[in-house]
Amino acid sequence: MDSLQSIDWIIIIGVISITLLIGFFSGRLKDSSADEYIVSSRNMGLFTFVAVNVTTWYGGILGIGEYSYRYGISSWFTQGLPYYIFALIFAFLFAGKIRATGLLSIPEKVEAEYGSKVAMVASILIFIITSPAPYLLTAAQIISTVFGVGLEIPLFLIPVALITHLSIKGFKSNIKVDLFLFLFMFLGFITAVVYLLINHGGVSFLEENLPPAHLTPSGGTGYFYMLVWYLVAAWTIADPGFHQRVYATKNASVAKKGIIISVVLWFVFDLFSNASGLFSRALLPDLTDPVTAFPALARDFLPTGIKGLFLISLFATVYTTLNSFTFLSGVTFSNDILKKLVVSEVYDMKLFTAAGMVIATTIAILLSLVFRSIVDIWYYIGSLFVPSLIFLVSGSYFPKLKLGSGITLFQIIFVPIVGLIWFFFREQLFSGTILAEVEPMLIGIAAGSFFYLSKTVKRHP
Repeated sequence: MDSLQSIDWIIIIGVISITLLIGFFSGRLKDSSADEYIVSSRNMGLFTFVAVNVTTWYGGILGIGEYSYRYGISSWFTQGLPYYIFALIFAFLFAGKIRATGLLSIPEKVEAEYGSKVAMVASILIFIITSPAPYLLTAAQIISTVFGVGLEIPLFLIPVALITHLSIKGFKSNIKVDLFLFLFMFLGFITAVVYLLINHGGVSFLEENLPPAHLTPSGGTGYFYMLVWYLVAAWTIADPGFHQRVYATKNASVAKKGIIISVVLWFVFDLFSNASGLFSRALLPDLTDPVTAFPALARDFLPTGIKGLFLISLFATVYTTLNSFTFLSGVTFSNDILKKLVVSEVYDMKLFTAAGMVIATTIAILLSLVFRSIVDIWYYIGSLFVPSLIFLVSGSYFPKLKLGSGITLFQIIFVPIVGLIWFFFREQLFSGTILAEVEPMLIGIAAGSFFYLSKTVKRHP
């Protein structure tokens, strides 16, 4: 980015360098147990939990810029509000039950409730949804913009350092990095919005310079499309990161209070990040690629110093999520898949976790090269694979929602397949009708619900 001055480079290179140093020198592991490596001995206090929870939930920050640039305040109604709702549901209905299990992962709970076959399929689905693809693409786009290099270079280089320190230090490395970047996540957006308000004006300026639809809840999109985002937010219930962080707390009270505090902080962050997206649309109405909304805003309208802070906020927001999803994908591959397939004598937790991270990031690189839109990657992964996991996790903790092992196995395979078929053939089969607007996730939810309806009918002839 040609407009960066010395102070901006000092901020950016300094924070990135310290982040990597913290990752590599985050303290010795107390022992070689899975508890220490995967959930850091379950000793996270309230502040640490909040910092890790808040930072980890926002990786696709350029996606927020892209969405708010395209659809205005609809970004908050689809990317903010529904996640608060499901986070609070998680806090009040699931957090205590999850922490009480003392387990390490969702598949371990699934295996206890449904058996090993269901757990293996669940592990594969979780490996898919923990793909670091949208966050790796975001990080690569930020680095590419700031340093003026091609996208492919950071796509291949970023995972190298990340996988190295995560495979050695485990979840402790993730926690220490998130604690450091927590402040920077907020600082850049707050200073940028304050500067833009002072220099360009507030609501009246935005009203004059934004398309009218940008100030409506739908942003000009269809309501079916909005509804799907609310269903995608139900991902929270089956999100492996949420479960891991709850497992890692000292007790259930820390988890519940921490999620409630997180929702407040997410609201604050959304206020500033969405405002930044609106300013970008108002000041740069002719961007050819909305994914660049935030970097372009920094380049053209933020002064030296604030520009560096804003760009490092983008980095902080994505890197904290990228390290979490990369580690989770590796742990899922190691602890929940390979551990069940190999004899204990050859199982090496760190080595297999590293192998899982390499496989996950390789797939992520390929997805990033195919889908250049962060929003699309979120949307497709969530639409196709989240519905079956929501039913599975809910049934694991609430007996009234639990199906038999055999029917559950069929359900979690059948639901993604139905969604995938609908994704590819809805236009061909129902072109020009309202059915063509029905999104795959709605079909997945309906298909999953069918099994419960069948169960109810059998009980009440």
